[in-house]
Amino acid sequence: VIEQVDCNCRTIDAGCALSGGYMKKTMMLCAALLCCTGMYLFAQDSFFDDADTVESTSANEGTSFGSSGSGSGNSGTIDFSGFANLGIRMYPHKDLKRTEAIPVFGINFKYSGARTELDSHFKCNALTIADYPLDLIDEFTVRAYLGDFVLSTGKMKLVWGRGDMLHVLDVFNANDFTDFTIPAYIDRRIAEPMVHLAYNAPIPLRLEAAWTPLMTPDRFSLKGAWVPPQITEIKRNAKASLNEAISNPRISQTFNESTLQKALHDPISKELKNITSRVPTSITIDMKDIVDKLNEAALLNGINPLVKGEIKKLLTNLAKQKITVSITEIANKILPPKPDGSPYTEAEIKTLLAGEPFLTEVTTRIAKEIAGTAQKAETELVSSLKKAGAIIENFQFDECAKIGMNAFMPDMHQIKYGQYGLRLSGSAGHVDMACQYYYGHYKTPSINVEKMITYAMEGKNIRECVYYDPVHIFGADLGAAIAMFNFKSEAAYYMTEDFKGIDPAVHNNSFQWVFGFDVDIPLNNLNLNVQNIGSHIIGFKNVRQNNKSGKMDMDWNTAEKSTNNKLVFNVSDSWLHETLTDSVTVIWGIEHNDVVVMPKIKYKIKDEFYIEGAGAYIYAKDKKSEFASWKNNHFAQVSFEYKF
Repeated sequence: VIEQVDCNCRTIDAGCALSGGYMKKTMMLCAALLCCTGMYLFAQDSFFDDADTVESTSANEGTSFGSSGSGSGNSGTIDFSGFANLGIRMYPHKDLKRTEAIPVFGINFKYSGARTELDSHFKCNALTIADYPLDLIDEFTVRAYLGDFVLSTGKMKLVWGRGDMLHVLDVFNANDFTDFTIPAYIDRRIAEPMVHLAYNAPIPLRLEAAWTPLMTPDRFSLKGAWVPPQITEIKRNAKASLNEAISNPRISQTFNESTLQKALHDPISKELKNITSRVPTSITIDMKDIVDKLNEAALLNGINPLVKGEIKKLLTNLAKQKITVSITEIANKILPPKPDGSPYTEAEIKTLLAGEPFLTEVTTRIAKEIAGTAQKAETELVSSLKKAGAIIENFQFDECAKIGMNAFMPDMHQIKYGQYGLRLSGSAGHVDMACQYYYGHYKTPSINVEKMITYAMEGKNIRECVYYDPVHIFGADLGAAIAMFNFKSEAAYYMTEDFKGIDPAVHNNSFQWVFGFDVDIPLNNLNLNVQNIGSHIIGFKNVRQNNKSGKMDMDWNTAEKSTNNKLVFNVSDSWLHETLTDSVTVIWGIEHNDVVVMPKIKYKIKDEFYIEGAGAYIYAKDKKSEFASWKNNHFAQVSFEYKF
């Protein structure tokens, strides 16, 4: 679910009344810059720079803002810093041929008291500010040091886990994937209103508890270069199922008169043979007995799931009916009148009832009545399917990504969307370890396509067909320094309510992991970082079965495998007294046969003024590759950044 939002900053009225002294004018100028300057941070130091703390991280991970002004009051100090950035990106492929030029501006303010501090980061991003105005406050943390306890609260980014920018345990904050994975890890994270309490024991042990009153979902591009294939796949699957049902509803074929007559022949013949006493003027056929004898499985074999429901409903309604047939009326129709005009005797009527003409007339009448009902139901179904198709065609997925600004997504401001977590970490010698528990929800939505179609047909609110699956996450991590290698690993069990893995609209349970190391190579300042991030979906055979049945399963992937592994390599170096840095990052999708190569070089021109060149090349072997939809998104970019 990924979104590139084109927006223009609003212009501040030049006629604004600026009164007061020099300080007021300066403050107004800063406000204008903050509100009007777009921001999109392309200049990052290292792909694998990660936060060292678990409570609050800077707006630019791994970035030093250089000299910062500071002042002191009666009880604390003030630090002020910031950055300005202009990024220019070019997509050379013939299908894109587009250029993006986006300015960046950010301000950081920190106040430190004797036992308290306020750390805040503000930035204005032209790509998101229109739809997410609260992103202007990128992050702020208010912290109190209470002996062995540290209480933190605010709009925070909490990093749990020991991986380098790759995590399966860092689950409190959502990700902004509107620019794929290009920005550094901490810059992709979306700060969340949070309360965090940490206890630092006298021994090397730390206990943390975190709670958020709500949950922000992941953001995805819904237009532009980075739209994920799942977005169009949802509509495509829904439309394909609808079109198939509209073009071949098969209700009238299933309940055609000749088929019904054959099905009715034996049951009604038995009913007629049961008339052994006085012949009544009419006979009532209980259709439940007849429906029970029908081969429902054979009737529904090969039927579109959207039509199956209507056929089942027809059978249910039919079983509730009792159809009355006039024996006298049929007898008068079949038998010629007697020459003397006298009525037929009971013996003659019984003879008629035992004959094939009478049985044929009865089955014909009942079959015709049922077929007429089925034809009417088919007409109404096709009309409903066409209406549902129009609703789903106009389903605006870009609205799905705008929390509080859409008509389809669940209301996230509910108690059930709160997040809770506990983490216990410690160290022994050169080994660091931790275990943790988290309860919350998946931050990518699950969409029940079949239910959406049904709700659209019935005129119900289709936002109820979009879910964020509840999930319990049990995990542990381990870090160890062995010789010249620094090993880091994470492992987690994701537990959802779909233990059997049969519900296509709910994620299956899964195991997920990160394992890697980094090592300084004794050649200049060379560093190598290698990591594997992967997952294994439990009960994937049921996912395959759902896919074969035409259902869109949330765990289905184009590789058609239960595992998904990526190897990430990063080689970095620095030159000229670290004024020049370079790196190459390679991402290899093992099961999906795709590769992303991202080189980067950065030079410090003067003081804190930097220029950076970067790019990305994406290789996808075939349509089953995970990045197949983005195989033409190669780009080159240059960024200018000033830190103060």
